[in-house]
Formats: sequence, C-alpha cells, structure tokens
Amino acid sequence: MELNVRKGDDRFVPPGAYRELEASLSRRGHELSEIPAVVLSCFDSSTRMLPFVLYDKFMFPAGARTIAGALYQAGFVRTRAVFQLWNPNFRPSQARFDAKAPELLLLSTMQMHAERAYEAVRDAWTMGEDRPLILVGGPKAPHEPHHFWPLRGRHGQAIAPDAVITGEAYILLDLLNLLMGYRGNGRSMRAAFEHARKEGALQSVPGLVYLEPGATLEEPALIDTGLQRLVQHLDEMPHEVTGLGLLERPHRGAGLRPAPLDDSAVRSHTPIASILLTQGCKFNCPYCPIPTLNQKSWRFRSPESTVHELRSVYERFRIKYFFGTDDNFFNRRPATEEMLTALAAATTGSRRLGAKIRIATEATQFDTYKNRDLLPVAARAGLFAIWFGIEDLTAELVNKGQKPAVTAELFRILHQHKISPMAMIMFHEGQPYHTRDSLYGLKNQVNFLRRAGAISIQCTVHTPAVGTREYETTFKSGRVLRQLGNRAISSSKFDGNHVLVLGSEPAWKRQLAVLRAYSSFYNPLNFFRAYRNKDTRLWKRRLGYQAVGMMAVVWTAIKIAPYVFRLMFLRASCHDGPPDWNVPIRSPKGAFPRMPVNVRAKPVTEAA
Repeated sequence: MELNVRKGDDRFVPPGAYRELEASLSRRGHELSEIPAVVLSCFDSSTRMLPFVLYDKFMFPAGARTIAGALYQAGFVRTRAVFQLWNPNFRPSQARFDAKAPELLLLSTMQMHAERAYEAVRDAWTMGEDRPLILVGGPKAPHEPHHFWPLRGRHGQAIAPDAVITGEAYILLDLLNLLMGYRGNGRSMRAAFEHARKEGALQSVPGLVYLEPGATLEEPALIDTGLQRLVQHLDEMPHEVTGLGLLERPHRGAGLRPAPLDDSAVRSHTPIASILLTQGCKFNCPYCPIPTLNQKSWRFRSPESTVHELRSVYERFRIKYFFGTDDNFFNRRPATEEMLTALAAATTGSRRLGAKIRIATEATQFDTYKNRDLLPVAARAGLFAIWFGIEDLTAELVNKGQKPAVTAELFRILHQHKISPMAMIMFHEGQPYHTRDSLYGLKNQVNFLRRAGAISIQCTVHTPAVGTREYETTFKSGRVLRQLGNRAISSSKFDGNHVLVLGSEPAWKRQLAVLRAYSSFYNPLNFFRAYRNKDTRLWKRRLGYQAVGMMAVVWTAIKIAPYVFRLMFLRASCHDGPPDWNVPIRSPKGAFPRMPVNVRAKPVTEAA
C-alpha cells in the first residue's frame, strides 16, 4: 500500500508552476469572485482523547486552511473554511453566501474522520440539481480514494463525490483552471466538471480519481490519472495569513455566519497556528507513509519566506504560538541553519521576532542531537518545544539512532536552552508493560523519559497504517480486528489510540496498558515532583502539563472504557487479508501509476 515514487526531477512540477496557475485563474477574477466555495475539515468527535484532546480545539487544521487560502489567492474570494470540531452541526446543504448556495464543496479528511466526510457528501446530495461540485482530499485520499464509490444516500440511492484529489493544492488549481474553460456563461462548476469529464479532458490533470464516462454510480468504474507531482519550493504555497482570514467562527448552527472571524477574534479561537516549514524525512520506517507521500524528497521554505510568514501572522492576528507541521525539522542541516539564523535576526517593530513568538516542531532525536550546536540559535529564533518520534528507546521496533544515554543528554541540553522535549513512543506487539531488568517495558520507558526531562508524553498503539509497507502483511496475518460481536470496527478506531491487532496478550489488557502508561506519567505524585523540582528552567511547563495531563487521562479513560469492555466480553472476528478494492480502476495512457502493480485490487488497465 505504499505509493509509487517518481524519480529525480520528475517528482516536481517546474519551478514557478504553482504561481503561474494561480495567476492564470486570477485573470478571471471577475468570474471567480461570484463562485461561493466551502472547505470543510471533517472531524469525528469520538476520536477526542489523548494525546491531542487538549490541542485539537486550539489549532485550525493546516490542510483545509491551506486549500481555502489557495482558492482565495486564485480569485475565489467567497471562500469559507469550516472546522467540524468548531461547527459540529454544520451541513453543506444549509450553507449560504448572501442567500446563494456554494458551487464548490471541498472536504478534507483523515482516515479516522472518514465517516464524517461520507455524511457531508450525503447531505450535499440532498440539494438535488443545485448541489455543489464535491471534491474530496486530505490524508485519506492518496491511498483510499475508491472508498467513496459508491456511498449510499439518505434514501439508499448510490451517490459519490465528483472527484477525489489524491495530493496537494496544485492539483486543485490545475483542475479548476481546466474547468474554467468549460464553464461558459451561466454554467455551474459542477456542470463544467461533467462536460470536461465526458469529453475526457480530466485525464490531463495528474492526481485525480473520478467516475469513468459511461459508468454509473450503481456500477462504478473509476479513472485514476496517476501520481501527482509536487511543488518543490514551499515559498510558492499560499500565504498562511490568507487562510487564517477565512475561518468560520465556532457555533452550533447548521449554516454559515455572514462573515468569517474578525482578525481580532482569530487568536482567541486558534491561539496556535500551524505552519508549513519543511516536509519529508530521510528515515523509511515500515509503519510510516510520510516518505512516499513526499516522493522520498525533503522540501523547505527559504529563510526569507519563513520570516515573512511568521511575522505576518503575528502582526496581523497577534498569534504567538506556532506549530511547524514538519516531519523532521533537522533533517538537512544547511536549510535548517539558514532558517533559524534568519529567524533569530528578524525583528517585529522594535523587538526581536524570536522574543515575541514561540515555535514548536517535530524532529528525530538522532538529527537533533547531531545538530545540537544549533540549539542556542534555535532558542533565539523562538523555538520552545520539539516533539520527538522516539518510538522505542531499545530500538526493538525501529532503529532511528535513538539511544537512552543520548536521549538523556539531549533533553538536558534542551532544558538549558528552555526548549521543551516532548516524547512520542509507540506500544508494539510483544512489548510488556513492565520489565524488571531492562528498558523494554512500556512503563519503564515512560518513567525513564520523565526522569530524563520529557515535558509531555504521547503513547500510541502500533497499528497497521494505510500507505505503509507493513499494512498488507499485518492484514494477511489474520489478526486485524474486523468486528467485535456484531459491531464493525469503524474507521475512527484507526487513530493510534485503539488496539486493533490481536497478539499473545489479551487485547483488553494491552488497551489498559496504554491508559496506565499515560497515568504513570500524569499523576498527582509527578505533579508534586514537578512542583518541588525548581532546578530546571522548565519547571512551570512541567507543572502545567502535569495539571492538564491528569484531566486528559480521566477524559480518555471515560472515552475508551466502552471499547475496553467490548474487547473483554465480545467475540472478536478478524480480516483474512487486506480490504479488497471493489471498484475497477483504469488509468489514461502514459499516466504514472499511483500504486504498485501488486496492490490487491481490481485489475488496473489503461483507458483509451
């Protein structure tokens, strides 16, 4: 289920191609300004538990916000970004811009939020002939686009989105630029799409999956136009301030408010702004889809663009906290060093920018330690926290150069520079909860990380993730849960918090072990220890995370309890292999195949 990878420069669109598409659309701004668009970030509230339950409401998802910004900068100025966690009752059929229904509905969804995306498609179809053009994207789309054909509507009829976009914003602009040539006077975006689909014009846009001309929703056959190419230079992507100016304010209504959040109110609802700084990772872990999603490349912003984006957001919205949506920030030293040096020297007003903002990011312990001489300049640049994908201190699960002694030394250095080390570990099959004479046990590693200076802990369950090398082999083992009793395992359970693979130890015990690991880190005793230990410069942060973490443990225990009881008392049945693709998929002649030829699917053939 790993994606294919293009080779060399074929991985990227030509430099400047994104901005050229944006400019091409902008020249038709008088038409685009009359087209209402809604970008919905789908969210399943059943997934609200550790480790993100305390952050999720305070950070608008980067994907949907970026897409909204891309539309706006291209000329679709009547665009609104909606976060389903903020607007749980939102229904696309009720959205209006000055009494006009949206012509474009773009859904961004992860695998675990897929049911909410299906519901949004169903609701949009209740609009009949007035429904918008429905496009689906997000992390689920590159690996499982076929799941959207067919869905079932409110009355049992076959429905589906119009297309799935299996990559980044460039594909969307490429598609829209094509559709504007088919729109004509008075024609809707959906009508333009249908015209282009029936004429075969969509085959020229890599990264799309849609219904083949001549096929029906009852008996669908799909066209996959192949693997996308990436925008290599992240400076070309939409400005962060653009999307932040398009956010729907939180409310419990079904429609849209007359205007997006005022600039003065943005910070109160999203005090943390995600920002795209770098993408890609040189490691190739079997449980991670990131390397192939990024075509085995590493992309980054220029120092000038980085300073501009952070300073612009701070000065317009007064947002102080930023989370870099990085895969491995210290992956390549020259780019990281230039970026940090520029941020450390940047100013806002008469003050140093790094003194006004706080940046968090993700990195590997190995690369951060190797570049530990950069930490003083990183602190001056505003870096205040790093989330480390340590996974397993003993390297039994995966070896990314992590070592207990090096981890302890790195955490000590980070404390000196007032940068919070945030540890992420993975509970895997065969790992006991506690071991007597080694660090292999889950609790042993949690306690070691706390003593070493970790400010927070994230403990996920090793789960077969779609898009990874181990996905198919894990399903073929016959141990992946399909249902408990007569209750099917829903996509929301593939969140890294639920035990889904049966092993030598009862699944319910393993599920409780994860909760026990959190409670061994966040508890009154450790709160008291954090209060007493004022020798570290980060003692207030440790105290705060302990206080909030204890509440989050209680919340998570309540949310996970029904699943634990089902594991204990209901009969489990498992998959006998990877889920089949039940829809035939064809590719245009010359399209670069998105999936390897050995994917368990209906035959993939070339379309005429």
